[in-house]
Formats: sequence, C-alpha cells, structure tokens
Amino acid sequence: HITLGLVGVPLPMAALHTYATTFSLLLNIALAVVMLVLLSGSSATTDNLRMVPSMNMQGISQQGSLSGSRTAVNFHRRFKFQPRRKQIPPNKWPVRSGDKVQVISGKDKGKEGEITKVFRKTGYIMVKDVNMKTKHQKPMGEGEAGAIIEVQKPIHHSNVKVIEKYVYQNPTPATAQ
Repeated sequence: HITLGLVGVPLPMAALHTYATTFSLLLNIALAVVMLVLLSGSSATTDNLRMVPSMNMQGISQQGSLSGSRTAVNFHRRFKFQPRRKQIPPNKWPVRSGDKVQVISGKDKGKEGEITKVFRKTGYIMVKDVNMKTKHQKPMGEGEAGAIIEVQKPIHHSNVKVIEKYVYQNPTPATAQ
C-alpha cells in the first residue's frame, strides 16, 4: 500500500496504476490542445492543420506543410526501378582480330594466343585455345551417342595484353611464268 501525500489514505497498487494512466491521458490531451493553439495562432487559415497528404510540383508527398520543406521518404525509389545501363564499348579498341595476346588474369593466366573474333558490343574477345570449357552434348538423333566436347568461350578484353600487333598486308599477285 502507498499513501497519497495530502489525503494520507493508503491505496492499493491497482488504484495507483489507474491514477498514473489517467494522469498520462490528461497530460497528452493538454499537450494536444497547446499544439492546436500554437498552430492556429501562427496563421489565420487552417491549411497547416490539414492531415491529408498533399502533392507538390515534383510529385513528392508531404504530410501537411508544417516545415515547408520537401520530405525525402522515398528518395531511393527514384533509382530502384531504372533499367540498368549497358556498358558503352570504347571508341578506340586496344585489340583487333589477328593480334597475338597474352592472358594477364584468370585461370588461363600466362597463356598466349591469337584473337579469332571480337565482340565489340559486349567487350569480349575469342582467343585461340584459351578459356576452353567442356560441354555435355545430348544425342541429337536416334542411335547417336552423346558426347563431351570442348568449346571455346570468350574472355573480356581487359584480361589480355597485346604482345604483337596484327599488320594487314595486301596480297601480292602471283607473277606469271
């Protein structure tokens, strides 16, 4: 039992809890009234008391206009649903078909080979006898057996360095004898 200060009457804990809850509710109501008075006193109109979200010119939702600044609640969503940009191939390529190159990174590091094909849109190149993968091929027709074959796959052009540049030479016509 706890005694109240002025009355001196002992109270059980349940009654004290009820008094604390009542006091908390009264305090919240008093604070709400003070806020309403302050807000209504700041301007003659009730635009600031509006609880419906409004839209400004950029389409960003604002809760009322108490501070007058834009909110950045959904800032990350502006970038979330944008399509991924394709990598733009360089204007001047360091490699071309026929160049002798050496692999400088990856599982085939140190191997040398000749470029057989260049995929300019993706930035990948095919180097002879480099990046060989095994492919399990299913039988195509009846009576055929499946096979495990080695297939050459492309590697990125940044993983190679040019050892010897390819120089195109015009074919010389054969002399008649």
